[in-house]
Amino acid sequence: MLELPEIETLRRETEREIAGRKLKAVEADPGRLAAGLEPGDLLRLEGAKVTAVKRRSGHLVFNVEGGDRLLLEIVGGVALRRGKGDEPAWIEFGFTQGGPVRVLEGVGDPKLRLTTTADLDDVVPPSKAIDLAEQAVSWTVFARAFVAAGGPLRRLLTDPTMVESIGPLYADEILWQAGLRPDRRADRLGSQELRRLYRSTAEVLHDALKAGGTTTAANGFTDLAGKPGGYQELLEVVGRDGQPCRRCRGTVVHDKVDGALCYRCPECQV
Repeated sequence: MLELPEIETLRRETEREIAGRKLKAVEADPGRLAAGLEPGDLLRLEGAKVTAVKRRSGHLVFNVEGGDRLLLEIVGGVALRRGKGDEPAWIEFGFTQGGPVRVLEGVGDPKLRLTTTADLDDVVPPSKAIDLAEQAVSWTVFARAFVAAGGPLRRLLTDPTMVESIGPLYADEILWQAGLRPDRRADRLGSQELRRLYRSTAEVLHDALKAGGTTTAANGFTDLAGKPGGYQELLEVVGRDGQPCRRCRGTVVHDKVDGALCYRCPECQV
């Protein structure tokens, strides 16, 4: 699955590529159209300018002048490319100037939806989860939310109603950075531990975004130019089971905690 740094990397690059450009045509394989959307419905976008690209609950949202909103579902994975190429594409966004942006075949199960600003909340309700890539959140707001939820830390970090688009990879890295066990309950942490959790979450996501996301065999992530991310070179525990912990020299393990497999260091995560 793509997690927040990968999704946000695609959003930022796509916005830089197409914001301010006019659509010439949107062509899509019929199997990529969400229920109720017909190929002819996309004709109304021709000649309209894309003003911004946003994120919302596993979708990239193309804001189009005139009030239309074109949604590309990416929650199950997606491969986007700028410019023309030989790879077969499911969807192609063509523009009156410059090259297209294409959604390549064979990656995930992307779907297109078309709605308006007025109906967007009904089609894809806005998330109430903490989104540290979208807006600044104080450590006290973050801590209150976790304490109120009161569950095991890893379960909360990967809960999409708590924190936006964090999956197992970043949850394991965050908990290692914070020095906290995945099964520790949020409502039993001290204030310093909550501060560490907040700081680690913000720092891991910031560093992963700076590195252009994480590419693994499972997610196959690449950016708009087809380049893999770089954060996999900085992972401290994920994929390092059996190797020495870089903090305490204990052995990193990959085992089940609170019903879920995770990477951790049993020696220094307490």
